[in-house]
Amino acid sequence: MKSGLPILILVPHAGRSVPDELAGYEILGDFELFFESDACADVLFDFGDSVAARIDSQINRLFVDLDRHHLSLAPRTDDGVVKKRTSSGVPIYPPGVFPDEIAINNLLMRYYHGFHQTVEKILESGRVRLVLDCHTMMAVGPKHAADPGRPRPIVTVSNTVMDRGEPVRTCPDETARGLLESMRKSLGSEEWTVGEPFALNSPRFDGHIMLRHGRGKIPLLRLSVSRALFINDRYFRHDDLSVNNVRMLDLRRRIWQGIERFYRRYF
Repeated sequence: MKSGLPILILVPHAGRSVPDELAGYEILGDFELFFESDACADVLFDFGDSVAARIDSQINRLFVDLDRHHLSLAPRTDDGVVKKRTSSGVPIYPPGVFPDEIAINNLLMRYYHGFHQTVEKILESGRVRLVLDCHTMMAVGPKHAADPGRPRPIVTVSNTVMDRGEPVRTCPDETARGLLESMRKSLGSEEWTVGEPFALNSPRFDGHIMLRHGRGKIPLLRLSVSRALFINDRYFRHDDLSVNNVRMLDLRRRIWQGIERFYRRYF
């Protein structure tokens, strides 16, 4: 725990690495691993000592998705905790190759359960007052999402997640709108979308993190920032998958200003 504002930052999808247990079995390259991660979320939401704690993972979500229930597995779903295909339908493994039940259990024990147990331990300590589940999202909804083919906002703030057809609110609507408006003040000059630039609960993200950790007394909000802000012809190089560092640091500064302004008003 650090001495910053009592905020817990979660960055579950920034990792690009292949687990040691699966290395050599995957048939994906650096390009797929980059774009299937929450690209640049590790930089964008690295607020250092300004917050009490941050929890992330180096493992790519294709191999262990921390935002899925541990029992969400193929063939019941194509977007479970351990996936067979990328969001664009590209196979992750050669034909006939996929981790068996023992291998999946080992992956979850090593990379999944510890993440959620650490979150629970920090929440139980009473040392944080707000949890932010932070993501970078594709500029256009992929085919398995709630908004396939639709341009996404610059920023989406989510405080509602569905559980067996019923909505679960992870903090009051007023609080969620407060974060959204603060993000609008910080990023309102950006024009990297053809749709509504700032949205509440749209598109819908029914993630396990919100369900598991957002039912208690501590407010939890999902903050999703569009990759269109930095993966574009102006700031991104396809040859080496690099993003302009000055741009990223400026975006991070403005996002933190929005979070800090919001926190000091509502907490």
